[in-house]
Amino acid sequence: MNLPKNHAHMGKIYRATQVATHGMEPRRARIIIVLLAFCTALQMTSYGMIFPLFARKIGDFGDGVEVLATSVMAYSLAGVVAAPFMGSLADRFGRRPLLLGSFAVFTAAFTGYYLAATSLAFIAIRGLAGALTAGLGPATMGIIADIAPEDERARWIGIVSGGTSAGFIIGPVVGGLLYDKWGYGPPFMGAIGMALITFLIAFFIIPETHTREERRRETLYQKRAVRLAPETGTAVSFWTSLPHPLLAFSVLLFINLSMIFAWFFIDPQLPFYVFDELGWSTAQFGSAISFYGWATLIGSLTLSQSSDRWGRKPILIIGLILHSAQYVGLMLTNVYWVIIAAFIIAGLGEALLNPALSAAYLDITPEEHRSQAMGIKGAIGSLGSLLAPALVVAVVGIVPPQSVFLISAALILVTALLVFIALRLPGRAEAARDLTWEVSQERIMAAQSVLHNVTVSASTARKLKRAASF
Repeated sequence: MNLPKNHAHMGKIYRATQVATHGMEPRRARIIIVLLAFCTALQMTSYGMIFPLFARKIGDFGDGVEVLATSVMAYSLAGVVAAPFMGSLADRFGRRPLLLGSFAVFTAAFTGYYLAATSLAFIAIRGLAGALTAGLGPATMGIIADIAPEDERARWIGIVSGGTSAGFIIGPVVGGLLYDKWGYGPPFMGAIGMALITFLIAFFIIPETHTREERRRETLYQKRAVRLAPETGTAVSFWTSLPHPLLAFSVLLFINLSMIFAWFFIDPQLPFYVFDELGWSTAQFGSAISFYGWATLIGSLTLSQSSDRWGRKPILIIGLILHSAQYVGLMLTNVYWVIIAAFIIAGLGEALLNPALSAAYLDITPEEHRSQAMGIKGAIGSLGSLLAPALVVAVVGIVPPQSVFLISAALILVTALLVFIALRLPGRAEAARDLTWEVSQERIMAAQSVLHNVTVSASTARKLKRAASF
C-alpha cells in the first residue's frame, strides 16, 4: 500500500529511519568492552605467572596436596559468603568501585603469596583474596549487560573471556620459564607489577556504566513496587528479584557448579600428578595451560556469538561435551601431546560454554538485579571450588588420579544430559518483533492515522465553537 504524500491539513510529515535509544553510543560501548577485556587479560596474565608455582611453594614448606586443597577451600569459602553481597553492592553503588577494588586486592594478594613464610600464612592470604575479589565477576558481567545490545551479549562476553584466555596463554609459560631459571623472585615480581598496571589502567580508562541516575531510578522503581504490593499478596523480596523461570535459573546454577567442581576436584591433584608421575617440568605444565588458553582465546573470538545465533541451549550442550575432553584425556593417556590435544578441545568447549552461560543468566534477570544474579552465580561457583577440594582431602591416597579424572569427566557429561532434558529458556523472538515494530511501515501508518484524527477533532471543535458564537 502506498502512503499519501500530501497532507496539507496535517503539516509536514517526516518518515523515521531509526529509533533513538537511551543506551550508550555503540562505538563507545565497544571500546569500553575491549578495554575491559585488555585489563582482564593483564590481570589473568599476572595470575597465570604464579599459578603453576603454588604447588612448588607449598612443597617447599614441606606440605602437599592436602594443604594446596585447603588453600583453595579457603579462597572458595570466602567467595561463597562474599559474592552475593558483592553483586548487590555493584547494583547499588556501581560497577567501577568493585572492579577497581578487586584489581587492587590482586596486587596485594600476589605480594602476600610471595612473602608468605608458612602454609598457614599462605592459606590465610588466599582466604582474604577470595572474599575481597568476589566482586570482580559480577562487576564485569554487569558492565557488559549495561552497555552491550541484548542480541550480542554472548559475543561481547566472549571478547572479555578471550582476555582471560590470553592471560593463561602467556602467564603460565613465562612464569614457568622464569622459575626454572631464577626461582620465585622474577615471576612473582612480574606478576605484582602487572597487577598494579592493570589497576592503574582500569582506574583511568574504565568509566562507570551503571550511573547514579540509573541506580536512583531503579531504587525508586523498587520502592514504588513495594508500596503498591498488596499487603496479603506477594511483596517484593529476594525471591522476586531472582531470575525467572526459577527452574531455568537452577539448571544454569548447576552447570556453573559442576564446571567449577570438576576442575577444582582435579586442581590440587593435577600439578603433583604431572610433576611426580608424568615427569613434566614446570615449563611443560605452563605450556599445557597455555595451549588451553590459546584454544579458548581463538574460540572466544570466533565462536562466542554462536549462542546469539543458534540459541543458548544447544551451544551449552555442545560446549559441555567438548569441555569434558581434558578430563577424558588425562584419564586415558600419559602421552604429552595427546593430553595437549585434549586440552585444546576442552578450551574450545569453554569458549562456547562460558559466553552462552553468562548470556543465559542475563537473559532471564531483571535489569536492576543483574550484578546480584552474577554474584549468586559466583557464589555457586565458589561453592563448587570449596566442596571439590574438601572431597580431595578426604579421598587423597585412597582414590588414584585416573579415578579423580573419571569423576570429573562423568560429572560434566551428566550435566550436558541434564541441560538437554530440563533446561527451558524463554525465547527472545518477542523482543525481535518489538524492534521491527519500531521502524515498521505499520507504525508509520498508525502515527499518520493518529495525527489525522487529532487534526480532524481540532477542526471540528473550532467549527462548533464558531457556530455556537453565532
